[in-house]
Amino acid sequence: MAREIRKQDFRRINEYLWELPTSFDPRMNVPVRIYADEELLEDALGDLSVHQAVNAASLPGLVGAVVVMPDVHMGYGFPIGGVMASKVPGGIISPGAIGYDINCLTGDARILHRFGYTRAIQELAQDWSRAELICYNTRSTCLDSTPIIRFLHRPADPVLYRVLTRSGDEIIATGDHPFLTPEGMRPVDELQPGDRIAFLPFEGVPYEDPPDEVIVDIPDVERILQEAGKDNRRGGITKAITGLQRRGLLPLRYTSPALPYLLKLLGYAWGDGTAGFMRRRKEGVLVLYGKEEDLAQILDDLHRLGYGGYLRSRRRKVVIRTPYQVYETVGTTGELEVNSTGLVALLAAMGLPLGSKTEHGGRIPEWLKRAPLWQQRLFLAAFFGAELPAPALHGRSAIKMRRPVLTIACTEHHLAEGYRFLADIAEMLERFGVRTNGIYVEKRALLRSDGSRSRILRLLISGDTENLIRLFTRVGVEYNMERRFLSLVSAQYLKRKQAVRQARQALRRAIAAAYRQGQPVQAVLEAASIPVNTRFITRSMWEAQPKGAGLPRDFPDFPTYMKQATEGLGRSGIVWEEIDRIERVEDYKGEVYDFTVLHEDHNFVANGFVVSNCGVRLLATNLTVEQIAPHLAELATRIYHNCPSGVGSEGHVPLTARQLDEVLAEGARWALRHGYARPEDLECTEEFGCMPNADPDKATPKAKERGKDQLGTLGAGNHFIEVDVVDEIFDPVAAERMGLFKGQVAVQIHCGSRGFGHQICTDYLQRFERVIHKYGIKLPDKELMCAPIDSPEGQDYIKAMACAANFAFCNRQILAHYIRKSFEEVLKPKGIAHDVWQVYDIAHNMGKIETHEIDGQRMTVCVHRKGATRAWGPGSPGLPKKYADIGQPVLIPGSMGTASYVLLGTPGSMAQTFGSTCHGAGRVMSRAQAKREIRGEKLKAELESQGIVVRAGSMAGLAEEAPRAYKDVSRVVEVVHHAGIAKKVARLRPIAVIKG
Repeated sequence: MAREIRKQDFRRINEYLWELPTSFDPRMNVPVRIYADEELLEDALGDLSVHQAVNAASLPGLVGAVVVMPDVHMGYGFPIGGVMASKVPGGIISPGAIGYDINCLTGDARILHRFGYTRAIQELAQDWSRAELICYNTRSTCLDSTPIIRFLHRPADPVLYRVLTRSGDEIIATGDHPFLTPEGMRPVDELQPGDRIAFLPFEGVPYEDPPDEVIVDIPDVERILQEAGKDNRRGGITKAITGLQRRGLLPLRYTSPALPYLLKLLGYAWGDGTAGFMRRRKEGVLVLYGKEEDLAQILDDLHRLGYGGYLRSRRRKVVIRTPYQVYETVGTTGELEVNSTGLVALLAAMGLPLGSKTEHGGRIPEWLKRAPLWQQRLFLAAFFGAELPAPALHGRSAIKMRRPVLTIACTEHHLAEGYRFLADIAEMLERFGVRTNGIYVEKRALLRSDGSRSRILRLLISGDTENLIRLFTRVGVEYNMERRFLSLVSAQYLKRKQAVRQARQALRRAIAAAYRQGQPVQAVLEAASIPVNTRFITRSMWEAQPKGAGLPRDFPDFPTYMKQATEGLGRSGIVWEEIDRIERVEDYKGEVYDFTVLHEDHNFVANGFVVSNCGVRLLATNLTVEQIAPHLAELATRIYHNCPSGVGSEGHVPLTARQLDEVLAEGARWALRHGYARPEDLECTEEFGCMPNADPDKATPKAKERGKDQLGTLGAGNHFIEVDVVDEIFDPVAAERMGLFKGQVAVQIHCGSRGFGHQICTDYLQRFERVIHKYGIKLPDKELMCAPIDSPEGQDYIKAMACAANFAFCNRQILAHYIRKSFEEVLKPKGIAHDVWQVYDIAHNMGKIETHEIDGQRMTVCVHRKGATRAWGPGSPGLPKKYADIGQPVLIPGSMGTASYVLLGTPGSMAQTFGSTCHGAGRVMSRAQAKREIRGEKLKAELESQGIVVRAGSMAGLAEEAPRAYKDVSRVVEVVHHAGIAKKVARLRPIAVIKG
């Protein structure tokens, strides 16, 4: 877990600038500087965005500081609103620090929780922040757990993909969703049949809300202590109860956060532990036995409950006496001792037998029988971790699994109680679909040291394939790493055997049917693509009723399968599973979902699979708000129809492959050549509308496929077109230079490179991951995947990223053309003369090679701006002539329905922030939370009551971008203005909003 960052950890440089020095974290190569007032700093510390900045500060080759803007919020790897600069040459380039989006799963994907239950990913929208998921630790090759730090969702892509394995497991995901493979994380659309992907066979059970009923209360604990002979003369009972209350364990309810840990502890202690009240003062002692690595897991959970323990290794002697012979074994075992009167009393009140379990057996308590299935599973799995033998092969067979047998011992006087206990276990297993074949009582007695006799009772669990799969995947094993590993690998082996048999049986029936109907058998064989021999075919044709099909001769035995399936995965229980086929899923209705998790390996388990996690343009017109008001609704409708929006929308400009390459190389110049731009538009565009180092050959085929139909489209999410009125001028000289005046109508376009740029980032992140080891770069977070900037991979990414920037420049230019067309179509028939010109167009997510003065030296650096805006001051090279002496215009869109601002770059931004400033308001509410708390229809009515016309394709999408979901943009702007990294020129007020 990352170290907590507090306000007092910062050094306050001035009223609006705070610094986290490199001494905060020994990994940091440069400090982190945050521009914020006190309230905005508190907001920034409310999520993990500052932690992300600290991680970034440890990357090699950085100079100056990692800069964080006042609109900061958490992003993928690097905070949105973050800026950093790396040396050229000698530094790195990181796609995650420039701009990256999410890869997703369908809403019904089952997500595995650390307590062994699953929930559909869409259900977690309500309480994801309290969930803790199972994940895979790639360094220890063990299962681990992780909290969720961000819940993400968006409308589905037009095409999704269903991945099906040879064992019959499946999942549906977007084409760019990464799956763990032997080569690292790879997206679905890079995978093909025969490829291996990581799969955790454990299925668990669906989550149920537990009832809010009390299981154990103070009188129950008092009764246990009094029956044990504990008195309260020195306050012993009171201390025990107070200790339980202080830890939140009394009263104990089904809903208590501690109950899952107590259930596992109860189950293991019932199997391989002993508890009681020892010595004269009747102090509670719990002792558990097992392997030290397993007992260490129990100790971790005891710490979560607020208890400690003594873990040691000792020799343990076991003597078994029969009427015929004495058996004695001596071995080394782990022993965990917990000294706590309160804890032992609580476990006893929950039903744990005290002392020797052979003397009174015990019964499964009624409250546990009424518990939700996932809570019952925790008890059973821990009990099996202590008592159920590990899966093993049957006799001399290398393929068939032996059926499990649960064994307990009871004194002859307590046989009935032991029998009832096993009957209770059988009844619980039945709820998981696991069948048993009765209880067997050994006839031969064992002699105890005191001369009494005990008998062995065995619960026979059905050994058929389906039953074993359900036992291993639904109930499983806790607190025994070796047994859990063997049970999970066995389960997947059995599933593979079952799938092969079923496929061969289906083929046998198809061959028989074809033969009887006089159809060619060869066609059936080719369609099935299952290798079979001649004997299989002839038996299928001639047998009147084809019998079940056996396994092929080359089917691996269990030891061979286990070695191959777990190679490189340790004893985690995860296996490599082969893909059988990948199917396209078109016209999926609904949203897709993803998480960002805290674990540094950034993975979680979904359906068993181990999976991982723009710019703005301002147009001005010669019209006043009074002139446009009578026609505003018609104008908004016309813009909505002329500028396609929404996920997967297609534009008016279909492109051939050659034309797309021209767009990627030329940017807005392509739009000028084809009549979509004026020459002065390019003059007032960052980089004059074209990044010169773009190379279409470095753009990946998948990115080109995603972008070829999206030119001239707005998209969805926080992208919008907004008709505004200039309602305040702060700098009359600069405003006049831009052609702005109070009461004037203007138009903002906020969008980017659509799916093309996202795919570029996806593909290069994966390419970087495959080569990073050869450069010796150690990452603080895999989401900061990078490559040396002067490496072949780094140079290729710079050229591909320039293609994405050019696509975005051209996209906004074509949207500007259709906005002008909309004004023409609405106003020309009414005889209203008008003009629409461009003030400026600027990128938000970009990595650029620039020269800056850093620590008194001129340096060439790669500036990473993620959710930040270039803000070059007066005299900077590359500015249009009309702005050269005043600085570059900076466009800061507000949240929907609130003000936006026009600023100027300053000498301060050049000196302090690599010529950068904020880019907007910054989210404070997740999209999921906004959708829960805000109704799109109500928000639309509120906006319209303020005189704002709304045109939106989705009410849910509208709710996601509500003003409440963002910081106060005016406060953000005041910070950058007073900090001297931008200068206020004008404020805009929305009068019409167009969204996807």
